[in-house]
Amino acid sequence: MLSRRRVQNRMITVAVVIAIACLCGAAFALHLFPDRPKLMSAWIGAASSLLIGAPVVLWMLVGLEAEFGRRLKQLPLLAYFAINSMVMAVLLIGGHYLCYLLIWRFPGAFLEDPTLFESLEFSVALVVTVSVAMELRRLIGPGVFGAVLFGRYRYPRAERRLFLILDVVGSTTLAERLGPERFLAFLNRWVHTLTEPLLTAKGRIYRYIGDEAILTWEWTGDAADRALAFAVDATRAIAADEAVWKRDFGEMPRMRIALHGGPVIAGEMGDLKREIAFLGDTLNTASRIAGVAKNYDALVVASAAAIEGATLPAGLDRRDLGTVALRGKAEPVALVELTSRQASP
Repeated sequence: MLSRRRVQNRMITVAVVIAIACLCGAAFALHLFPDRPKLMSAWIGAASSLLIGAPVVLWMLVGLEAEFGRRLKQLPLLAYFAINSMVMAVLLIGGHYLCYLLIWRFPGAFLEDPTLFESLEFSVALVVTVSVAMELRRLIGPGVFGAVLFGRYRYPRAERRLFLILDVVGSTTLAERLGPERFLAFLNRWVHTLTEPLLTAKGRIYRYIGDEAILTWEWTGDAADRALAFAVDATRAIAADEAVWKRDFGEMPRMRIALHGGPVIAGEMGDLKREIAFLGDTLNTASRIAGVAKNYDALVVASAAAIEGATLPAGLDRRDLGTVALRGKAEPVALVELTSRQASP
C-alpha cells in the first residue's frame, strides 16, 4: 500500500501534468482557430485537454503503478509497448469523442470533423513528450531530473550536503546462498522498501553500487534529523515484513549505515549517460566511515559533526566513540555510534 505522502506526491504530479496539458491545449486552440474570440478558443482548448488528457495521465501515473500495471511491465518490452499503446490509443480516441459530444458540437459526424486528425496529432505528440519526460525522470531520478532540465549543475557549484551510505550486512554470503537472480530480487525489494521512508525524509538517491545505496540531503538545519528518522523508519519498514522476507529469501536484510556531511563540488558529468556527481573529501570520508562501521554492532555510525545539534529519534541510544583514524585520512575523525534499543538484547 502506498504511503499518504507518496499518494500526495503522485496526485501533485498528476495535477501539474494536467495543468500543463491544459495550457498547451489552450495555445493549440488559439493556433487552430485564429478567427474565433481568443477567450473562447482558449477555453475550448483547455477543456478539451482536460477531457482528453486526464484519463491518459491517470493511466500513466496511477494505472501503470497499480497491480495490473506492474504485471504489465513484467511482460517482454514489445508486448508491454503494444498493450500500453493500445490502451492509450483507446483513451485518446475516447477523449476526443467525448469532446465532440460535449464541447466541440460539430454538426457533422465525428470522423467528418476537419480538425480531428490535427487534434489527434497534437494529442499524440503531447503524450509522447510527457511519456519521455516521465521515463527520463524515473531513469535519472526525481531530484536530479529537474536540476538537469533547468541547468542547475551545468557548471560546477559548491554545496553542503549530508550523505548516508547504507549496505546489507553479510551480502557476500547471502549472494552465494541465493544465487545471482534471487539475490538481485532481494536487493530490488530492499531498495523498494526504502522508498517510502526516503520520501518521508525528503532525501534522494545519489547512487547504487552493488549492495550499497548512497542517499543525500541538502545540509539544511534539519537534514540530520531527517536522515536519522529515515534510518529508523527504514529499519522498521523492513522488520514489518519479516515473515515475508523469511518466506521468500530465508532471512531479512540487516543494514549498516554511515552518516557524514560537509562541503562538496557538484556538477553534471558524462555525455552518453549523464548524472550529477558530487566530488570532494566529504564523500570520501563518508565512505571511510562506512568501512569502519563494519566493526560496530550499531544501526548508524556517524561523524560527530554530522549530527551536531540533531534530535535523535525515539529508540536510538548514542555512544561517543572518540576520534578514530580513517584509512587515507591524515587527521582522525570524531565518530558516534547510534544503537537501536529494539535491536539490543
